[in-house]
Amino acid sequence: MNGGNMVPTIKEGDHIVVDLDQRVIISGEIYIVEYQQSNVVCRLLLDRETVTFLFDGLEYSFEESLYNINVIGRIIEVKTLTEE
Repeated sequence: MNGGNMVPTIKEGDHIVVDLDQRVIISGEIYIVEYQQSNVVCRLLLDRETVTFLFDGLEYSFEESLYNINVIGRIIEVKTLTEE
């Protein structure tokens, strides 16, 4: 993982395990999403056809139409390889 957008849930350097078969959004879960030609790791909230992107490490969120994103998969495990 690069970046601190999901700290403390996912820290810089952590490895994430993604289930590529889990592409249906369960509101509140963490996903990797293709959005505007980038891969984004974030928590998704679904309200009908609107998806809210939440970042655990930021006081920032935004909404997008469900039809403008491509869910790659759901994060099912975070592996920290460094000792704290």
